[in-house]
Amino acid sequence: MTRGIALPLAALATLALALGVRLGVGARPPTETEIIEAAAALYVAETGGAPTDCAARPSAAPGVHLVVTCAAGDGTPWAAAYDPRGRKLPADALAQDGEPAT
Repeated sequence: MTRGIALPLAALATLALALGVRLGVGARPPTETEIIEAAAALYVAETGGAPTDCAARPSAAPGVHLVVTCAAGDGTPWAAAYDPRGRKLPADALAQDGEPAT
């Protein structure tokens, strides 16, 4: 291969590799820990409670990956359902799972 073709081809291959790595890392779903920490932060922002008030469990409801429940010292329940991509689901997803809605 001539030098005039090899250098642009190497640059293009490097650019494609960098773009592939960037898109691949961005497509990684959040871990369960990341989902729980985000839910606990939302709970703290909404109620003023502590993140340690929260726990999570898997769900049998379709499309629901985790249900995060939090209980404040006064016993007020707080729950949120999350899909496998870490998106918070509407409260009706909790009704399918049997958890109290927020």
